[in-house]
Amino acid sequence: MADMVLVVANGEWGDSRLVETMIETSTFKIALDGAADRFNTWDVVVGDMDSISNPEQYETDSNQDNSDLAKALEMYDVDAVVGISGGRLDHQIAAYTSLFETNSDAILYFDGWRACRVHSNGLEIDLPIGSICSLMPFGNVKNVSISGVDFVLENENISTGTRGVGNKVTEQIVKISHEGGDLLFIWEANEL
Repeated sequence: MADMVLVVANGEWGDSRLVETMIETSTFKIALDGAADRFNTWDVVVGDMDSISNPEQYETDSNQDNSDLAKALEMYDVDAVVGISGGRLDHQIAAYTSLFETNSDAILYFDGWRACRVHSNGLEIDLPIGSICSLMPFGNVKNVSISGVDFVLENENISTGTRGVGNKVTEQIVKISHEGGDLLFIWEANEL
């Protein structure tokens, strides 16, 4: 994980070993608001400072048009995000949509799961055979293809719903492409 830019949010940290390892191995750490109170090796704090002790010590971004995570994703080329589980449901869903809002290639880390935006250039990802994975369209997504899984799609239009949920990896490399729209890929992951 050389040269990794990490965002640490103030949600549940679940498997603390995962969060601690990511904090230790990242080269640049961004604490979102109150997360700065939970570890002290951050390089910068981003947010509206509504959940941090001593907010007067930090530069406040009072823009309420986007979340603290979206602010960080706009400001930095982020590789990974942790600490987004639990808490308010609207914040959890906003973690996904912030990837689209900011065109970010960051990977969201959850206990046992990962998620990322499928860029318009597509995605090729190396996954263990037998892993569970899902495609989640947000709105209409055109000409979606996925291979290396049980349920292959070839240039099909999909939209918000459950089509694409509950697939299984059958080849080491999963390939995904589309020609427009917001598409999220979620996969089972039991290691960093």
